[in-house]
Amino acid sequence: MNNSLDDSQKPMDEDRRHSKRLNKNFILSYFHKNSPEQIFEITQLRNISMGGMCFITSLAYEPATPLGIKLQTPFLTENTYIEGYVLASHEKAKGLLYETRLKFTFIDVQAKLVLEKMIKFFDKGDQNPYA
Repeated sequence: MNNSLDDSQKPMDEDRRHSKRLNKNFILSYFHKNSPEQIFEITQLRNISMGGMCFITSLAYEPATPLGIKLQTPFLTENTYIEGYVLASHEKAKGLLYETRLKFTFIDVQAKLVLEKMIKFFDKGDQNPYA
């Protein structure tokens, strides 16, 4: 008798992630770093961590495509700016919507503090995001 589990029965390997992932639906804008004048306004964030994010795009992007992100958070009135490159884009609605995974390459000090505060706040269920 074979006691090994098939892939569908194995527990998820939690150690493969370097950063805690926050599953929240914030609003963001994004643009290709080579054409920053063409901003794709208001799309939805699926999840975010200190290392990257997954969000909805209207185009499929090739891996390594550099993108700029303007994230709207409940912690600041202005946008938080982050840069990264595409890991993958998966079609969610044929020819219309793609789930795009991005690895961060640049997070300034302010954006890092905002991300840390958001992750801490929503992970603990705190009532005061400014604590």
